[in-house]
Amino acid sequence: MNLASFPNVLLDRAAELMHRELGLRPDPSLLSRLQRCLRDEAAARREGLERYVGRLAVDPEARQSLYDRLTVQETAFFRHPGQFQALAERVLPGIDGPAVIWSAACSNGQEPYSLAMVLDEQAVPGSVIATDVSTRALGRTSEGSYRSRELTGLSPARRDRYLTGDSGDDWEIRKVLRDRVKVQHHNLIADPLPDHVERCHAVFCRNVLIYFSPEHVTAFLTRLAQKLPPGACLFLGYAETIWQVTDLFEPIRIGDAFEYHRRRDSPRSSVRRPGPPPLEARAVRPPPRAPLVVRRPPGASALEQAGQATTAGDHQAAIGAFRRHAYLEPDQPIAHLQLGLALEAAGDWPSAQRAYRAARSALGRCDASSVQSALGGYRVEELIRLLDGKQDGGPP
Repeated sequence: MNLASFPNVLLDRAAELMHRELGLRPDPSLLSRLQRCLRDEAAARREGLERYVGRLAVDPEARQSLYDRLTVQETAFFRHPGQFQALAERVLPGIDGPAVIWSAACSNGQEPYSLAMVLDEQAVPGSVIATDVSTRALGRTSEGSYRSRELTGLSPARRDRYLTGDSGDDWEIRKVLRDRVKVQHHNLIADPLPDHVERCHAVFCRNVLIYFSPEHVTAFLTRLAQKLPPGACLFLGYAETIWQVTDLFEPIRIGDAFEYHRRRDSPRSSVRRPGPPPLEARAVRPPPRAPLVVRRPPGASALEQAGQATTAGDHQAAIGAFRRHAYLEPDQPIAHLQLGLALEAAGDWPSAQRAYRAARSALGRCDASSVQSALGGYRVEELIRLLDGKQDGGPP
């Protein structure tokens, strides 16, 4: 069954529930995944689609089973190593007493165990709180058992120090490290923030906000800023930016990594009005070293319209506004880049690639300093890598 043949009323009902419970964006790619998961869950329960979708509203166990199937459990040990280096070199030395680190949306456990390894290597007492909405992922984390193919990012030295293996393909995290990781079920959208957040020194919440709708991202970050203690830092995925939804956090660049700190001079209730989308909506191949942020020029009505349309999920309106902007500013690579991202979000990959090629070409016709200023402190070289990555890879 394809998306077109799936009963719209059932898909809409389930999508609205997942939007409310998980913050799921109603993008075509996510709706397609939801449709497949609904079909598979209904088949596993030997129920018709209508009966199954009706059950979701009243059956917490059925919803949890769908969460387990729907959420993406894709991760690796020491993914984006620059962030772990920043933790070791900048965050941990300033902690007085046991460290508390929150691995939010911990997936199958590679991230929290990587954090526990850093604590051990730096001889810092403390613990890692690993949470996820998927009970299946939490079970994997509690077990701490992995196949060889799941050890990507783990050096042989760390593997031998922190894991044990008998057959050569099955590996298990040593108990001394497992004891540092506390596993807890938590829904970032529907549940109150855990009590430990008020004691956190660092929060790793990576590659999860990209699945949330803008209003849920704003709500979560606002609650987080209200709970985090002064000096605590937030690490996001390299493909994520939050400037367009809130000004409560300030990015600080450290080599290949970014830390986000709550602004001390901003009121805790401050929320930025919706603006244009970030340069990265999801990871690309190859990913840039860090998320790029475009600062829009004052009074740019086309960009304002595009930002409002994007926030509302109206891809076609956003594409039209970005097309007008690119037409008026043909030598500005940022204009073509934003058009490409809007087209990619709408699922029109061939047109998106043409826009990315136009952006790459425009880089050779414009003043590099003007592009640099529009990137808000990021380097033109990073924009080039991003555009080249879009050209090298296929559709995400």
